[in-house]
Amino acid sequence: RGQGWETIALARSAQGRPRRGPRPRPPAVAAMSFSVLEQLRSAHEDMENIEKAMSMAMLEKAKHNRNAVSVEHALHYLVEQFRAKAQTAIETYQDKDGMRTDDVNALAGQRGDKKQGDVWTSFYDKVKEAKDYHRRFSINQGLPELQNADWFRERAFEADRSEALFSGEEELGKRVDMHEHFAKYINLKKIATQRRTKFREAAYVRLRKKDPNLKADDPIVDETVEKEYAELDYVEWLQTFDQFHDIPRYCKYRQPQFTDYLDGVVAYLRGFLLRTQPMVGIEKLETQFDKEFEERWADRSVPGWQDATHKDPLFCLPSNKLFNNQAIMKSHTSGKVYKKRVEETQKLSFEDQKKLVVAVEEEDKRIARLESRAAKWHDLLSDTLQETVQYLQKKQSQTIEEMEADRADSDDDLASDDGVDVDGSDMEKDAEDRPIYNPLNLPLGWDGKPIPFWLYKLHGLGIEYKCEICGNYSYWGRRSFEKHFSEWRHALGMRGL
Repeated sequence: RGQGWETIALARSAQGRPRRGPRPRPPAVAAMSFSVLEQLRSAHEDMENIEKAMSMAMLEKAKHNRNAVSVEHALHYLVEQFRAKAQTAIETYQDKDGMRTDDVNALAGQRGDKKQGDVWTSFYDKVKEAKDYHRRFSINQGLPELQNADWFRERAFEADRSEALFSGEEELGKRVDMHEHFAKYINLKKIATQRRTKFREAAYVRLRKKDPNLKADDPIVDETVEKEYAELDYVEWLQTFDQFHDIPRYCKYRQPQFTDYLDGVVAYLRGFLLRTQPMVGIEKLETQFDKEFEERWADRSVPGWQDATHKDPLFCLPSNKLFNNQAIMKSHTSGKVYKKRVEETQKLSFEDQKKLVVAVEEEDKRIARLESRAAKWHDLLSDTLQETVQYLQKKQSQTIEEMEADRADSDDDLASDDGVDVDGSDMEKDAEDRPIYNPLNLPLGWDGKPIPFWLYKLHGLGIEYKCEICGNYSYWGRRSFEKHFSEWRHALGMRGL
């Protein structure tokens, strides 16, 4: 009966009616939201809701593939929230401060002074604390916000800022934007000179077939080079920028501009992968890259670095320089500076001279590591790079009207993704996004659809041409076969011969 009167008094207190006697002091125990057991229960509930929110986000990614990057960032946000809740639960279970044990004992009726208490007294104390908490901290006496799976999903997409992470050229991670690094590569003086010299040699060989008496310094060769030489374009660079073994060693060794270019390429590709796939474990990938590089470096199987620089006949150890040809090296070795360096080197002990060789090998390894890292990131993003090349090639062949039509179509697609249509139109759009029926495996045109069969036969795209120098690589069509003579694969095979 006494417990009933106490319940009535608590109810009246919750309704805001005045009570007789002095106002009770606030309880020593923290409010309900600070209860250790309540925090533990809430953490488990939130983890379960976060798992449901993850599954909802992944279903949305499967349904609307255009929002893939936004969903990846939302999933990353949910994973971080899950880790925070799990860490709270782990710390609560560890109970280093003993608060969880005290709460469990309080529920069992045990008092802080180790005396046996009343279970019902503890229960009504908790009820009073709960009512006092909600009376003081409720917002406009309204219901508390419900944090279910939908709530976590909405918060995750609200926290998504992926649109601000990409440039207009990248279009939310669909393509890369590496114009800055392409400009750096074009302006590397030694590499640009080497490309022009290589083209001049090829032009001289071609002209000499017509005129065997033609000299290498004939003005006709220079005129031909000025007329026919075209600088490397962005699309061609995107297709070949990972072919570092084609760059001569003297253009790379102790060249700060080249290492800055490599650092920029590696940083961009790494950052692009993080922006498009924030869930990927970058540290694990880099550890795997370093492990593979160390194994290949020990076996001397890194492309372009089979031989050490200090063993090159055009390398001067006293001055630590690598030259392009014998004439330049001879001019350098006949100077006073080189002779002075030789005298200083001869005065060094054997161990100090050995350190010079070790320093050269360390420089080789540093450059080779950067090249290997850039090639690895290139392989991981090969689909995106290929998509960029195809988009740029398609754009170069389009008229202004076709570009505007494609832009309007993309705007319509983005507008259609704002909501979910329940009348079945979403299924029709999914059907439009399915692969086009192409049983003859015809090449795709500028509109992304197979070209007509008569055009396929007209250009002879069904005729296969194999090049033994390229390792019996197949080229389809006469035009593709003639074009490959100026590409890197054929040049690499010729160099191998």
